[in-house]
Amino acid sequence: MEEKNEIYDPEEPRDDTPRTEVPRSAQDEVNDKPAGRAIAWTIVIAVAILALVYFVFFYEK
Repeated sequence: MEEKNEIYDPEEPRDDTPRTEVPRSAQDEVNDKPAGRAIAWTIVIAVAILALVYFVFFYEK
């Protein structure tokens, strides 16, 4: 019996999809547009909080 290693082998085929096509597992994934919007809003909120902290504690009048 062949024992599987936990080491990633890029040459080992993951399914029967040729290397020139997108794998079925990637095609079956749901749309990532909501996650992209969440990341953008998170960055905007983080910048706003950092600006607020800067103006409250470090901005000299």
